[in-house]
Amino acid sequence: MTRINVDESLVRKVSDLANLYLSEEEVCFYQGRLARILDYVDQLDTAQALGKDWRGDILRGETPETPERSDVVTPSLPVEEAMSQAPAHSGTAFQVPRIIE
Repeated sequence: MTRINVDESLVRKVSDLANLYLSEEEVCFYQGRLARILDYVDQLDTAQALGKDWRGDILRGETPETPERSDVVTPSLPVEEAMSQAPAHSGTAFQVPRIIE
């Protein structure tokens, strides 16, 4: 992956796109933060190069099978019982307080 040069102009461009005003001190602070984030993304890109045995470190020598449980269909809670536990409901839906106006 091509390394992006995180300089003051890049931080200012990103802050302009986000409609944020940053002081000189904040630009320096976020320049370091943005560089660390991009370094982490570079590390994540290497995970793709590990191949199909990328989980080998958690298998502890076991056969490389999928350690997750299998999907099993189970009956859900009856609607009436679930609604009886709700502080407020409307029909078969839970009613919650409005948080966005």
